[in-house]
Amino acid sequence: MAEVKLVGVKKSFDREEVVHGVDIAINDGEFAVFVGPSGCGKSTLLRMIAGLEDVSAGEILIGGEIVNDVPPAQRGIAMVFQSYALYPHMSVYKNMAFGLSIARVGRAEIDRRVRQAAEILQLQDLLHRRPAQLSGGQRQRVAIGRAIVRDPRVFLFDEPLSNLDAALRVNTRLEIAKLHQDLKNTVVYVTHDQVEAMTLADKIVVMNEGRVEQIGSPLDLYNRPANLFVAGFIGSPKMNILAATVTSIDGTGFAVTFADGNSFTLNKPADGLQVGEALSIGFRPEHMGASNTDALPISGTVEMVEQLGDVSYLYLDLPQTGRITVAQQGTSEASPGAQLTFGVAAERIHAFKADGNVLA
Repeated sequence: MAEVKLVGVKKSFDREEVVHGVDIAINDGEFAVFVGPSGCGKSTLLRMIAGLEDVSAGEILIGGEIVNDVPPAQRGIAMVFQSYALYPHMSVYKNMAFGLSIARVGRAEIDRRVRQAAEILQLQDLLHRRPAQLSGGQRQRVAIGRAIVRDPRVFLFDEPLSNLDAALRVNTRLEIAKLHQDLKNTVVYVTHDQVEAMTLADKIVVMNEGRVEQIGSPLDLYNRPANLFVAGFIGSPKMNILAATVTSIDGTGFAVTFADGNSFTLNKPADGLQVGEALSIGFRPEHMGASNTDALPISGTVEMVEQLGDVSYLYLDLPQTGRITVAQQGTSEASPGAQLTFGVAAERIHAFKADGNVLA
């Protein structure tokens, strides 16, 4: 096992910089997830760690060793691809053993490692089959098994679940989590799915346009987003955001007014704020409940209701303000056209400045 560090890492294609001075430290045995929208640079970073892309500037260290110029095969990593990348003419056993054969590992050791990995991934009864005879989930497990037999210092996963259906994604996600729990290897995992990130990661790296927006534990990012991008990306459904204006400031906090004239006082530090300054007020759909004297009141017209059994999503139109989402546990009795009022407790409210950064 080994720690992975990126220090001032940049990547350019044809003089266009696509990764802008990234600094990340992933501890030994940690499960780190790079998450962000398509094109944000997360897969490019993973490929640079693997040695499949050159580093334009900065340093990548694995186990304290700078590996910028070290060939991929000598970095002590194993990569699991989105497309499985299995040899179709080989059996499961031979697919898992192939890399070890190329490395001239002895037959007895190869057999031991393959059968041990097959037991971990419950592939014992499939070792004689070829990839075409397997389901998508089974193929992904074979791809993971091929990585396990190499006994790498670091596992790299590049969107490994994106080709699976919803049920298989959940099952395979649990298998990957259990695998990390058992093996305790360092893992770097790339996905655009924030649910995968929240459920798998010890540490999440949120990326946007080649830059790191925030690094932290899943709950850190959920409870304390550093900016509007992270607030909107982490959490499902995403955070509600309403535009507001600072209307007064005193020693205990400040008051804001929304487009519909509704005002609310926040007991938050107002350092640097000015009356008339524009803010964005954010609150999560699941944090909206019955209105009370300590809560921001939100009233609107129900446009649509999604009943999912364990939870219901209400989409409310707010006059002059916009649309928000309300999450309610269980089945909702609300119907389109109903006028409803909810409250958001003050401690659940986030305020963001005009530049998008959270108000400290």
